[in-house]
Amino acid sequence: MVKKLSSLFALGLFTLSLVGSVLAEDFRGRIAKVENDGRSITLRKRDGKEVNVRVSGRGSPLEGASDRSELAEGQRVNVTFDENEERKTASKIAIRK
Repeated sequence: MVKKLSSLFALGLFTLSLVGSVLAEDFRGRIAKVENDGRSITLRKRDGKEVNVRVSGRGSPLEGASDRSELAEGQRVNVTFDENEERKTASKIAIRK
């Protein structure tokens, strides 16, 4: 009985991990606003759609900048963030040239 329950629990965790990865969203646009020394950024697409994303120090790797304090308004970026959170948190930020 215990073995069966642990197998079901493991299967449930695996399923949840798949759902989380499916809900990640890629956003390509420009930084419209930087707040709290780069801890929060507002992104804007060409069509005007905006999204506010939290930038975690360790959980949001940056490509093209040494740290989040270098994020600036007008920079073109590709951002991947998790959609399943109440607050969107960037899982990757790449500054485009």
